[in-house]
Amino acid sequence: MLKLKKTQELFVKGNVMNISNQALKRKILSSSIIGNALEYYDFTLCGIFISILAREFFYATDATTSILWGFFAFSAAFWTRPLGAFVFGYIGDKFGRKVALTWSIVLMGIPTFIISVLPSYESIGMLAPIILILCRMSQGLCTGGECNGVAIFTLEHLKTKPGFVGGIIAGSSGIGALLAMFMGFLMTQDFMPSWAWRISFAFGAIASIVGYIIRKNTVETLDFINVKNKAASAPLVTVWRDNKQSFLLSIALGLYMGVLAYTLLVFLNIYLSQYIGLTLSQSIFYNIFGYTAYMLFCPIFGGFSDKISPVQALKFSGRLSLFAPFLVFSLLQINSGFSIIMGQILFGVIAASSYGPIHYFLQTLFPTTNRYTGISIGFTIGLSLTAATTPPLLTYLLNTYSNLYIPAIYLSFCGALWLTVLGYLYPKIKTHYKMHKVGDTTDPAIAKAT
Repeated sequence: MLKLKKTQELFVKGNVMNISNQALKRKILSSSIIGNALEYYDFTLCGIFISILAREFFYATDATTSILWGFFAFSAAFWTRPLGAFVFGYIGDKFGRKVALTWSIVLMGIPTFIISVLPSYESIGMLAPIILILCRMSQGLCTGGECNGVAIFTLEHLKTKPGFVGGIIAGSSGIGALLAMFMGFLMTQDFMPSWAWRISFAFGAIASIVGYIIRKNTVETLDFINVKNKAASAPLVTVWRDNKQSFLLSIALGLYMGVLAYTLLVFLNIYLSQYIGLTLSQSIFYNIFGYTAYMLFCPIFGGFSDKISPVQALKFSGRLSLFAPFLVFSLLQINSGFSIIMGQILFGVIAASSYGPIHYFLQTLFPTTNRYTGISIGFTIGLSLTAATTPPLLTYLLNTYSNLYIPAIYLSFCGALWLTVLGYLYPKIKTHYKMHKVGDTTDPAIAKAT
């Protein structure tokens, strides 16, 4: 503890050696990866066990209605995610990135534990779905502070190769999701008891305690320390007044990301199990390949953005989304093990092409004084809208029109819309912010728009 306080004191004095020390850099990066992975493990579990939770906690007369109720509970987390971004964004800009991230992860464990011991609908009736939805809302509140906050924290510490580092942070959420998928695959095996899914949630609650300890033993960023006395009393008002186009663009990026991420994470499991004829366990198993590809390719596409600029990398992603989804769903419909794996991997690459560069891109849109608020609220508003609606919307459209290429058409449309918005808004942003150098106590340097 004394060593940590001494390190923080040296940070305040602008001691360059400490932040440039490779051991400290590794500690910051590893703590960010582990903390982010653990929080996303908790958040992802409901998506993995969505059909089981629907059956346990909701009353329904048929499988489709049950799944839609499950989507309703899953989407509850996105109702409060923008509120969480507002709360933790204010804390992050006013009191520090470390404070916001530490509390977001410890509070995530409480609703996760409650779900692990929550009685079923048969036992307590309507209280079961009400408590489940409240727990999901609490999880969404915490994730609103985590999603972008951990990238802001890490990139303000580590100045070199921001695209690659941001891609690692983006991919680290995949570690948590993969762990959740593995638990889902294991707990849905025939030899496991019907209540085995509860073990996954109990494990998540314990993991949150580990995450809290890790976050508690990190240090605040020098960027925040240098400007903490300049933080606005109402950061969101400042964002809207000074960075309106950046804020709107972050919303649009969130909309696009939500479609890709939750098609991969949630809908593909439903698509394979409900429309292709696989079991839930098989669907989860194949989805692991898609999320592994996502996790591995995020740093690659992040590094790609270091070479060509983050905006050019995101344009490439939009173009890829115009045609590649049709190949993905063609492969899934062949319904062989090899074709499904290839389809999952390809979709993981599509998702990584967008998620790899986003943290570097968003970091350049806002100054240090309102960066946490601007990025978190804007991106989360967009993400919440499409993440909550994409899986149920695609399920409804498939049930109504019976066209197995509807998801590909929808994804292609979203890619075209993203390219249009990016092309319109980005040239209007006259100020792009560089992450200022170690020891620099001035405001972030302003760079010419790329």
